[in-house]
Amino acid sequence: MKYYEWEGAVTEAVAEAMCISHSDAAGVVEAQPFYMQQSWGKGLDVPQTAAKVIEAAQAA
Repeated sequence: MKYYEWEGAVTEAVAEAMCISHSDAAGVVEAQPFYMQQSWGKGLDVPQTAAKVIEAAQAA
């Protein structure tokens, strides 16, 4: 899976988990570049990354 495919899947997972639109989820994901890059580098899967992004967004 390429990064852009993985990022899209994370965005979809965030949208579903938070019950928000795709565009709102994209904003949430884009606001957490550190967690996205860290998760990609560590090879985390989509659900793990979505959970980290949501947790970070709710803490902010």
